[in-house]
Amino acid sequence: MKNKFETGKNILGSTIMAVRKSKKITQEELGKKVGLGKSSISKIEKGLTHISAEDAAILLEAMGEQLELKASGLTESEVTKKQRTTFISTAVSWFAEENKLSLSKAYNFLLTYKGIDFLESSFRYEQTLPRAIVLKDVQRICDNNGGRL
Repeated sequence: MKNKFETGKNILGSTIMAVRKSKKITQEELGKKVGLGKSSISKIEKGLTHISAEDAAILLEAMGEQLELKASGLTESEVTKKQRTTFISTAVSWFAEENKLSLSKAYNFLLTYKGIDFLESSFRYEQTLPRAIVLKDVQRICDNNGGRL
C-alpha cells in the first residue's frame, strides 16, 4: 500500500521546510511549538516520515501560516463522509418531525424534490446553521422543484 502513494515528491515536507526557513525558525524551535523533537521535524521535511494534510496544517499554523490544498479527483475523507451522512440523516429526521411524516416518506420526498441533493452539496455550510434555518432552506429547495406538502 505504501508504494501506491509514493510519488517521489515530498510536497508537504518541502513546504514545511521552505516556510520554516523563510521565517528563520529552527527545526528545534518548530518542534517545541508542536511537541515534536528536532529529529521528527527533520524526517518530515526530508520525506522520511509521511504526514497527513492535517499534520502539515498544524505545523504550518505553528509558524503563522495556513495550509491550502487544491486538488481534483480526490475522494473525501472517511471523517467527512461520516459528518455528511450524520448531518443529512439529522436533517431528514428534522424534516420528518416538522412535517409529521415517517422517515421513509420524508427521505423520499426530499430525494424526489432535490432536498437531498441540496443537503449533499451544501452540508459544510448548512451544518453550521440552526435547525429552523436548515428546514427553511430545504423546504425552499423542494418548493422550487415542485414539491409542496
